[in-house]
Amino acid sequence: MSDREHRDPGQPEGRKQREKPDVQQPDGKTAVAGTAHADSDATADINLERITRALRQAPGVSGWVVQAHSVDSHQLYRVFRGIQAMRASRTRSVQITVHTRTMRDGKEVQGEAGFTVTGPDPRITPAHIARAVERAGLVANPPWTLPGAASVAALELEDPRIAADPRAVIADLTVEMDRAAGGSSSRSASHSPLCASELFAERHRVTVCTSEGFEASYRATDLFAEFVLLAGSGSESVECLGIRRARRPEELDLGGTVERHARWVADRLRATLPATATLPVVFGEEALDTLFDAFLSHAGARSRYEGWSRLTEGKSLLGGNLGNAGDDLQIKGDPLTLGVDPLMPWMHGSHPFDADGQPCTPVTVVERGRFVRRTASRRFADYLGIPATGSGGNTVVATGGTPLADLLADGPVLHALRFSTFHPNAITGSFSGELRTAYLVGKDGSVQPVVGGSVSGNVWTAFADAHFSTETAVRAAYRGPAGVRLEGVTVAGGAGGSPPGQ
Repeated sequence: MSDREHRDPGQPEGRKQREKPDVQQPDGKTAVAGTAHADSDATADINLERITRALRQAPGVSGWVVQAHSVDSHQLYRVFRGIQAMRASRTRSVQITVHTRTMRDGKEVQGEAGFTVTGPDPRITPAHIARAVERAGLVANPPWTLPGAASVAALELEDPRIAADPRAVIADLTVEMDRAAGGSSSRSASHSPLCASELFAERHRVTVCTSEGFEASYRATDLFAEFVLLAGSGSESVECLGIRRARRPEELDLGGTVERHARWVADRLRATLPATATLPVVFGEEALDTLFDAFLSHAGARSRYEGWSRLTEGKSLLGGNLGNAGDDLQIKGDPLTLGVDPLMPWMHGSHPFDADGQPCTPVTVVERGRFVRRTASRRFADYLGIPATGSGGNTVVATGGTPLADLLADGPVLHALRFSTFHPNAITGSFSGELRTAYLVGKDGSVQPVVGGSVSGNVWTAFADAHFSTETAVRAAYRGPAGVRLEGVTVAGGAGGSPPGQ
């Protein structure tokens, strides 16, 4: 796991809640360092001074990180177009990480242990702290420092419309969704009616403070949409699940998202299992979210410290990755330029500081095929003696010079848009995913929807012959080419047969 994969501040483990909050400036930007406790809403009613005072006075505690997270959530659940439930909630939680310093075998070691308190007025007790100190004493890591006082970037992450009237935003999104879905409640193939939906509009605030003097907060809004579209009827019916999240309605693009899913579910009625073959594959839509994760894992300071990073600063991204140390693969396609940017406005991977209180900075990790710089949390930056960049962020990829239509030409080629799950292995780079939505494009330009079967390969070899589209896609935490073509990918499907138009 790379430093980038550490959970962002305020991001719950569940699927529907994400980022976080602070004192709003006149220009609408949402992060400042300083006395966040004085604000009148969100985490302001969490008594952080009481919590931090207890930590300062507790025996055995050498340091601590406190993260307070408050979420105001408005939710609409529907079955077909009838309202099943409308809910509003406020949740408050405080996550405390306790650090200890002890001597073991003549060396100073650092332990850490955490616990979370929740409720309208989260409180900690001496027993909470004592148990955490006891658990931390079982851990013996090399020491590292905690972030101290620092300024943080002001980011545009809070949509004033959601902050002012989240129910009105949900109502507008409902109209947009219904208009895009079309049809009625009858389950017809031509109309792809909406079967069920959930809409969440949330306002988050996060405050992080440390024993070394860091203290800052920020606010963010979060929209979450989940819907199911049906096509066909009876035993011939098929469904398509859509999930989308964004900071504000513009990036959510709910109408366009529903329209695309409506086309996909209608096409699924005539979809077939792909033939087994080795083909070029153009990755798009949801497949882009995780396609570059293995590279980012190896670019992290943690992978270097633990000894499994394949990358060396100044060397080719793909050099020495086939068991021939020092040998560069010949790059046949577009060289990759890849970065992590946690400071992009309105993006879901954006946050001015991470869960440890480390201010975040953008990093270009690969430039034109050469590894440039590592991302690093405070801990692993200390271990390697390099600057800390903070954990998490948005994946940013430079576009190429080939239009998407040309990437799909010269078939047969598979256009893979959605998988049941798609996560290249962080260490080996191997990938395999079952196709949920894909199209086979033949030499003659014919297009056949396919479903089922899988694609597999390895990013370390496949990106030696990669081409990136000129068009840009912006997703929750990804900005880059709308299509990435990789050659020689294995497509496993039905026995016999040929891709269309061959």
